[in-house]
Amino acid sequence: MTTEQQIFAPKARARKAWTAKEITTLLDQKSAGLSHSAISVMLGRSTKSIDIKLHKLRKKVDATSKTLADSETPFDKQLDETLFGESVVTGKPKRKDAGKKRGPYKPRQVELSLSSPPPAPADTFTVPKKHVYMAAVALAAIAALYLGSIS
Repeated sequence: MTTEQQIFAPKARARKAWTAKEITTLLDQKSAGLSHSAISVMLGRSTKSIDIKLHKLRKKVDATSKTLADSETPFDKQLDETLFGESVVTGKPKRKDAGKKRGPYKPRQVELSLSSPPPAPADTFTVPKKHVYMAAVALAAIAALYLGSIS
């Protein structure tokens, strides 16, 4: 059988779930130093499936070996303690209002200017914008009628 025939030949365990026995065999043979192609012939799987399974196993080991406390920087820990209080052993920060019923969200009104507005003089008055716009439209209409009647 040529190499090309071996690559495209259907494998006995293709598209089947991995058993615990196959995984231990895979790890034992890999630690013994066998190549992926030799392991694939032994297990009846493709070399690509061997690559993928080893990659997934490595990812699982890496994910379980990392803890939440190790991944946080000192700045993150200090920020959490400042915002939420002392950290809990589980890695989840404690909320100050834990256990209390929270009401609906109400946004705060924020003043955008840095200084307070100057006080209005006592002898001035304000005109609503709506009235100013109506007067401007009326003047424009009168001007249009006058200019149209001249020609």
